[in-house]
Amino acid sequence: RHAQMGAALSTRKGRESKSGPTSGVVNPQHASTRHSDVHVDLNDPEVSSAVREYAARVSRYTEADERWLRCHQDAKRLDANVRVVGVAARHAVTGHPVVLVTYPLRVAYDRSRAGRKGYSTHKWDSRKRDGRVPWTNTFWLVCPEVVSAVGRLEHAGLVRAFHAKFVVGDPTHDADAAATFAKQHARYAAFRWSLLSDEDKEHCEKEGYASVLRDCGVGGLRFVNQVKCLHLQYGHYLASGGDNVVGEWTRAELVRRGESIGQGEDASAPVDG
Repeated sequence: RHAQMGAALSTRKGRESKSGPTSGVVNPQHASTRHSDVHVDLNDPEVSSAVREYAARVSRYTEADERWLRCHQDAKRLDANVRVVGVAARHAVTGHPVVLVTYPLRVAYDRSRAGRKGYSTHKWDSRKRDGRVPWTNTFWLVCPEVVSAVGRLEHAGLVRAFHAKFVVGDPTHDADAAATFAKQHARYAAFRWSLLSDEDKEHCEKEGYASVLRDCGVGGLRFVNQVKCLHLQYGHYLASGGDNVVGEWTRAELVRRGESIGQGEDASAPVDG
């Protein structure tokens, strides 16, 4: 039943992906009621090893990185209330950030934005005021050329095409890829949970946020057959050294189309190269 629900959520007509500064924000009123079929075992040696490998890839987020980001981030702009804790992938030639690592909790209410046109009040619980609420997008793709290139793939319908590979009964169904992707969701979730301090983990348990930050997958997805957004998947792929099958398919399609891949444009090189 969960798989069918995930399929319905991901293939709803006209909803290829979600973008914009509030992408990844979880309504705190709904966080404790979210159900997930992502299985995360924090004691699994494979999961623990992946968490260490992810962490080893993270470099310091510098003042130079921050200045570059202010000048170059247009589409998929990261909200200012999200805390950047490191850089998970850099461009092989320029050294600028390609994927950022963000902290799993963010400010719930921004008084400076509350009165502005377009402020999405349903994305925040104003009763929390300055409380901390879940931010599920651990890896945020920021290279403008790559963001635009991946966006073109989404507009070409590849979110739906890639999702179909995980749907039993679809002619393109790939059972091995689906099994691998389920494990990759779990590794993403375990790394996200590992970023929290002990105090913040207690806060999440108390507020019911653990169900979102520990038990949901890539970008907070609840079903292991969901794709939703190629920026999410490709960001995870680059940040993790290739641990995302949808990201792998995305890279292959970018290479086929001659698009920017965010790795020094050496299309023959592996993701770690």
